[in-house]
Order: sequence, then C-alpha cells, then structure tokens
Amino acid sequence: MVFVAYVVIYLTATQFLIFTQRMEPADGFFAIKIAENWQEIMFRQRSPFLFESIGVVYMGGLKLFISVPNMLLAGALGILVGFNLAVSYYSFRALSLRGPQGLAQLLGTLPAIVSGAVCCVPTLILVIGLQLTATLVTVWSFFVPASFILLAAALWWSLYKIKSKKF
Repeated sequence: MVFVAYVVIYLTATQFLIFTQRMEPADGFFAIKIAENWQEIMFRQRSPFLFESIGVVYMGGLKLFISVPNMLLAGALGILVGFNLAVSYYSFRALSLRGPQGLAQLLGTLPAIVSGAVCCVPTLILVIGLQLTATLVTVWSFFVPASFILLAAALWWSLYKIKSKKF
C-alpha cells in the first residue's frame, strides 16, 4: 500500500501521472500510444534522474506517461520507504517499544520516511510557484541519490538496532 501510494505521488510530482477532467483520447475510454522511436529515446534524460517518456496510457481522465527509468526509480524509492515503515512498525509493535523509548524510536524513523519525498520537493515548489526553483533546479541532481542513501542508511540502522536490540 505504501509502495503504491509513493509511486503515485512520485509520478504525479514529476508530472508523469496526470489527473484531468478531460477525457482522452476522444475515441474511447482507454488507449495506449507508443512513440515510433521509443528505443532511441528510452534513456534520454530531460535532466538528471528525469527521463523522456516513450509512450502514454490514457484511461479516462488519467494520463500515465510511460518512462521505464522513472518508473524504476519510483519503484525503488517506494520499496525503501515501505521497508522503512514496516521496520518502524515492527520495532514499535512487536518489540513492545512503549513510552518515551518507543516514541523516540518512532520519531527517529520520520526523517527516513520524509527523505523519500526529497526527490519531489522541486516539482512541488514549481507547482506552488515560489522563487526558490532556480536554486533548487541546480541541486536537483543531488535529491534522488540523497533519497536513496538516506533511506538505505535509515533502513540499515533500524535493522542493526533490531538485531542488536539496542533501543
């Protein structure tokens, strides 16, 4: 569930998943269109960690631009976010972490969960229209790798703490 929610949020924030009231295509409810030169553009980058789409899926008011690398990135980050939440839940429930110690453990996992959204912040700021976008566009290339590193490190640390039972 967390995985699906994260992938939907990631693809929406990067504008590869668009919800609209306009029905496309006009000739039906569902259609798939693939670019003729999809092999050439599959790994073409728009910017660091943002790739061209090779096709589009229309389903009513939903448009999903097909970009294999972007979907793989969203999936990998979604898996890491899901694992971090599962480990947090396990350590909080199964290991009976209650009171201040349990609260501290739960709060300690929040940065890991939030770091998964780091990749989407520039797009959200673009949508909001703040003037910070020029600065954030220059550091965009660091956000996706930072998300991977922070989520993986938090997962490793949580698993290490569970294994050693040093809460």
